[in-house]
Amino acid sequence: MERRPVRTWRDGAKSQRDGKYVMSTLSLTKAHGSRNDIFVVDGAPLDHFATADELTRAVGLLCDRKRGLGGDGVYFVADHGDGTARAWFYNPDGSEALLCGNGMRCAGRILLDRHRAESVVVEQGPYSFTVRDRGRTSHGVRQVSVELPAVDFAPGQPIVAEAGPHGVYVDRLLPAFHPARHVTAVAVPNSHLITVIDAYDEAELIETGRRVAGSPDVFPIGANLSFVLPLSDDEVFIHTYERGAGLTPSCGSGIAASRATLSRLGLVDPERPVTVRNPGGVARSYLQTVGAVWQPVLEGNATLVYDAELDPAVLLGDGPVSYEGAAHMAEISAFAELSRENMKVLHEAGIHPTEV
Repeated sequence: MERRPVRTWRDGAKSQRDGKYVMSTLSLTKAHGSRNDIFVVDGAPLDHFATADELTRAVGLLCDRKRGLGGDGVYFVADHGDGTARAWFYNPDGSEALLCGNGMRCAGRILLDRHRAESVVVEQGPYSFTVRDRGRTSHGVRQVSVELPAVDFAPGQPIVAEAGPHGVYVDRLLPAFHPARHVTAVAVPNSHLITVIDAYDEAELIETGRRVAGSPDVFPIGANLSFVLPLSDDEVFIHTYERGAGLTPSCGSGIAASRATLSRLGLVDPERPVTVRNPGGVARSYLQTVGAVWQPVLEGNATLVYDAELDPAVLLGDGPVSYEGAAHMAEISAFAELSRENMKVLHEAGIHPTEV
């Protein structure tokens, strides 16, 4: 399906609210990367909402699965029209995040299609992300890759309080985290806690994730938590409990952080592509060595679900929210086939995660 033209201040209808001009139509695409449901909205956040409070309220309602359209986050994308763009990502609770790896694939794929390009560059915060077209799987599922910022095992803001001034916390036992599991802290640039396990227990993951969220004295900037279960030399299962979202089908930056941790612990060579399975789908990840740092590459699906237009004012009410738009049925069906195959592999391995 052909994308609509880029909407800008010059050709987009606008209205005044609270003394500021905002666009009167919000054009969005619902897409997903490994069933991480993402809304990709044309335009910068304040093109549509006059204040930060309005933005937080709108994102919360849009992502609400009962009153809104239901999603795991929102990417606002200001297209520069030359194969580059600036993006902003918000969690379902309205908090801003430095990155959503699965969401970046979705935002990048839309730009790839719009500009008929092999690659595009998306800026978010101080980072630049190169997104590349990687064709389709045998199922017909569109694949893209995204080059993420270098992983940082010594972030300026320590993820674990007791890590000290250097911020390094690798493969250590931390009773406040878990009584028996070792944990590694890494930023990509989102903060992550990674634990390599020998058997998957979903209740344990949820309990540990909630403990992290409820312990700001131990984890002062908050963190996503991933359990990593090796399935073979080049295949792993990863499930993530995300701050601001809880248990999700997949977390792109969590995959990158987990992949880097496997190499930091000496379990996999950095350049070796690893197949990653999670409840949401299948991805691949490896590390590019750039000087003295590792830059993760994340490759996986970027599936379009539907296009829609909304009045931004609707998202400032109490819901329910409805839409009229065109669904991408061929893409939905192709991914469903890939998903069935993935879950069969997981079940045969004795892994039965809840399909969030």
